[in-house]
Amino acid sequence: MTSEFTGFTQEGLSFLHALGAQDKEWFDERRSTYADHVVAPTKAFVTAIGERLADRIAPEIVAQPKANGSIAPINNDLRFSPDKSPYKDHLLLKFWEGADKKTAPTLYIRLSADDVGFATGALLPDLDRWRQLIDNEKTGAELANAISALSSGRELDIAGEGYKRVPAPHSADHPRADLLRHKMFQARWSEPTPPSVTSSDFVDYCVTRLEACAPIHRWFVQNL
Repeated sequence: MTSEFTGFTQEGLSFLHALGAQDKEWFDERRSTYADHVVAPTKAFVTAIGERLADRIAPEIVAQPKANGSIAPINNDLRFSPDKSPYKDHLLLKFWEGADKKTAPTLYIRLSADDVGFATGALLPDLDRWRQLIDNEKTGAELANAISALSSGRELDIAGEGYKRVPAPHSADHPRADLLRHKMFQARWSEPTPPSVTSSDFVDYCVTRLEACAPIHRWFVQNL
């Protein structure tokens, strides 16, 4: 495999599709397939799309073509769910903007053989600050409008509501009551994996969709 991204292979996608139901012995017997058809193109993809995101969204976006950088480990953490397969059946890629990767506003791509997901969001370590921003007519409306724009033409899932009730002193009929209940925030959706996944055109496909996330991403960078 070359370092230039030319697409994911069908063999690599099929490997991911099968991996979620397999054990370590199965994986170890196919490490060369994993290295050549999953790891190598994934690193090339992260490098290629990182350059585009820096150009099209923000030069400070970090794209690290390595595991525990922009590439999430393929292993599941069985400490929290021991009944799971040891391995994921998808790739999870992260591109963040900020000094602290754990809390920085982040753009996500989740790729499997069947679908590709996109997301934008951040953890909310300072909930008081978050609620002030949401309550504020200017900043709160800016985020709500950005979410509305992203939801146009797609089934958007807003994740991260950690409270059943709107926290005091805000009222239950607050115009952005749903956002006030959040402990973290992520706006996400998925689409069928396109034919372009096996070509270099997949970079453009993903960049276009992450550009649609840019207003939300920028809101988090500027306000939190």
